[in-house]
Amino acid sequence: MAAVVSLLALGCATGADGALGDSSGAVPIVIPRPSFTLMATDGAPYDFAARTAGKFTFVEFGYTNCPDVCPIHLANLSAVLANLTPTERARTAVVFISVDPDRDSLAALRQYVGAFDKSFVGLRGTQDEVNAILAKFNFGPAMITTDSTGATFVSHASPVVLFTPNDTAHAMYPFGTRQADWARDLARLLKEYPAAAPTASVSRAYVVAAAAAPSAVYFELESSVPDTIVALTVDGFGSAMLHETSLSAATASMAMRDRIPVPAGITRFAPGGLHGMVSGSAERSMPSRGSAIGVTVVLARGGAIRAQGNVIAFTDVDTATALRGSARR
Repeated sequence: MAAVVSLLALGCATGADGALGDSSGAVPIVIPRPSFTLMATDGAPYDFAARTAGKFTFVEFGYTNCPDVCPIHLANLSAVLANLTPTERARTAVVFISVDPDRDSLAALRQYVGAFDKSFVGLRGTQDEVNAILAKFNFGPAMITTDSTGATFVSHASPVVLFTPNDTAHAMYPFGTRQADWARDLARLLKEYPAAAPTASVSRAYVVAAAAAPSAVYFELESSVPDTIVALTVDGFGSAMLHETSLSAATASMAMRDRIPVPAGITRFAPGGLHGMVSGSAERSMPSRGSAIGVTVVLARGGAIRAQGNVIAFTDVDTATALRGSARR
């Protein structure tokens, strides 16, 4: 079926103080990052405000049968973002919201946005849900009509709205924005909103006192950014080996790890999963059960994170850690 898009007419704007728009055609706006949840193409609910908080977020409304405006926006964004460094790219998100849910299945939406960039997010909701979200952007509702020949006509807001890390949209880009315009403005924004220094913390640290066996080290790490554990030390014992246990129904296997990548969020070193291992010696034995002991986790980006741990016995592991296996989220 043929489809015709009615474009939202927008003029160019010039920032009075050299803001976005003085050369790119970006239109100044002020819109707080809205809160809404739609279904993503992986079949899971996508909380827009939570998942994109703190990121440069490009939002486009469109549909997969669009032959002109929608794919050009996505192609231009893909080309511009491909020129960023991996660290800069991690600070961005592109979200495409279907205005034609009756024809745009999640599978079709995934194939469509994935053709431009696998990281692009496709969202789908009911027509009423999408129109309510359009209103949050100060856009009118999408209009979808069919004529007597069966041709479908789609009218929807066409600009791409850009939210900055302060969770506010300050500009929207009409159709016709060039890749050079996107690149110039994004470079300026990356300087204006530098990445926050990564933060990390270690809690629930335990070292198991073992008289005749290596001692396990368990803890919980929370990092604001994806990072890599490059070393683990325990006071009085020096470096601990990094290990990971893999479990199946009938077997358990343990492998040494030189480095352990961790995502942003919480990573648990726990029985049956990730853990550290230290051994005593004739010169130094493990402190008695109940003693405090220092544990230091060294991250590639976050640096050395020190925490006070507790010495426990193997009989305490079940209640002290209350965990089985490692969880990374």
